Amino acid sequence: MYKALTVKVIDVLEKNTDYQKLKTDGGSGRAYLYLCSFPPVKKGEYVKVNTTAEVLRLGTGGWDIVLSTEHDNYILPGRGHIMKARYTPFQHSVHSVDDPHHPDYGIFQQSFSLKQFPVLLAELHSMLPILLGAVSMENDRLNIGVVLSDEASLAAGLSDHMMEWKQRSNVWVVTAGQAFGGCMEAVNVVNAMQWLVLKKRVDLLILSMGPGTTGTNTPYGFSGMALAEWANLIGSLEGMPFWVPRLSFHTTRERHYGLSYHTLTPLHSFTYARSTLVLPSMEGQKRAYVKQQLPPLYTKEHVIIAEENIDSWCENWLEWYQSNGKKVISMGTGVTSDPDFIKGVLAPLAYILRKQEVRKDGL
Repeated sequence: MYKALTVKVIDVLEKNTDYQKLKTDGGSGRAYLYLCSFPPVKKGEYVKVNTTAEVLRLGTGGWDIVLSTEHDNYILPGRGHIMKARYTPFQHSVHSVDDPHHPDYGIFQQSFSLKQFPVLLAELHSMLPILLGAVSMENDRLNIGVVLSDEASLAAGLSDHMMEWKQRSNVWVVTAGQAFGGCMEAVNVVNAMQWLVLKKRVDLLILSMGPGTTGTNTPYGFSGMALAEWANLIGSLEGMPFWVPRLSFHTTRERHYGLSYHTLTPLHSFTYARSTLVLPSMEGQKRAYVKQQLPPLYTKEHVIIAEENIDSWCENWLEWYQSNGKKVISMGTGVTSDPDFIKGVLAPLAYILRKQEVRKDGL
């Protein structure tokens, strides 16, 4: 299915370097316009928008996507020869860090090892503001590298949180593969990690994806299967993959109750690299429920299961979030209504920071 409408721009709600947010008189009543593909529009102009996700009432709906404007022929300035969103109407060139004409191209002529560097693997985009907020809260001297792959939204810059991260001097976001809109671009996650480690000397790496993951309720049909691939790549580079557990006792979906199937399955069935799963300390029925989910992982020699008491971290994060954070929504629900989700996200970060010696200039 595909549905497009011509609508009138009632107002320009927001404009930044990546997109405009528009109020319109049709479709969902609001739309994104990618500034990598179109010049900005003004109130009163007409645009054609894709309303398909809104019609199907999907999680990727809520905002229509501008397909065309009233502009005649135009050229938007930019450098680079690496194409993103290839063979779609939105394909455009970027000056990726691994482009032969980029000044940092020489980095990729060097051998590269992660040398036991810890790398957090986060399935959901909503895990990122929790992690980055916690780092700011605990040690804002740390330089953080975030790699966003292309299993979810290709336009990673659509995230409101992303715009905030791109303004921080200690956070570098690289969009990899077909994803675009980060601080920098790379052809794949390996080159993105290499650039962040060798060029930016980051203290912590996080691999994730943009908003809008997909699940089909089939054994292997979900975006989070990518975490196994990431873990294996990191292991091949002599790094240490740390899985961010997707944990919830708030959800009504059996597949995600306790420790999510989306964490268990790729870790158990498709990961060969030595990997660590850090769970928050739990008590009573919650602890018993997760304990009965873990036996398949105990049979895997490459999987290390650790536990971290995260209660004080969670309390501090919630206090920080009330005064500093933009609202974080995960799977349609505000994260403050699901503290176990927050604890699951914080546990591997707290474990890493506790295990690593913190120098004056970082880890």
